[in-house]
Amino acid sequence: MEGVAVNRQWYAIRTQPRKEKLAESHYINQGFETFTPMVLGYRRHARRIERVAKPLFPGYLFLFLTETECRMPAIYSTIGSIGPVRFGDYHPPVPRRIIECIKSRMDDKGFVSHLGVGKNNFSHGDRVRVEWLDYKDLEGIFLAKRGEDRALILLNILKRQVRTVVPVGCLWAA
Repeated sequence: MEGVAVNRQWYAIRTQPRKEKLAESHYINQGFETFTPMVLGYRRHARRIERVAKPLFPGYLFLFLTETECRMPAIYSTIGSIGPVRFGDYHPPVPRRIIECIKSRMDDKGFVSHLGVGKNNFSHGDRVRVEWLDYKDLEGIFLAKRGEDRALILLNILKRQVRTVVPVGCLWAA
């Protein structure tokens, strides 16, 4: 059995839209080792913004399998799943170092930090990129931290710089 454990690798599995956790629970019930990295995101609903758990890779989860197991009918027919990512007959494994890197960025509650260790290391004047709610790839300048999880930035909007406060977790080095 040791030989089988050595030959196991992580494979990306496509899921039906918003069915990652459903597919994961069915794979676990079948005895498979799974990994569905989650992040805390924001959702706007009825004029409220709330924090919700979201998959880091929407529509995907990872299974720890052998190449032979990847072709099993159970992998394709699991509720909530579409099947393994493949190119023709080839099922590309996900390098272990990628899974290990994602796991190393998980906090004590099991959520992956977007920025890992460096998320609080911005200094006054650093150029940052903002990805928050529906806003993607907005650029600005980091001014200061406001509390534990917020940052004051100068955001470039319509050729003007606007001071705004955003969650630190949605800032990336530009």
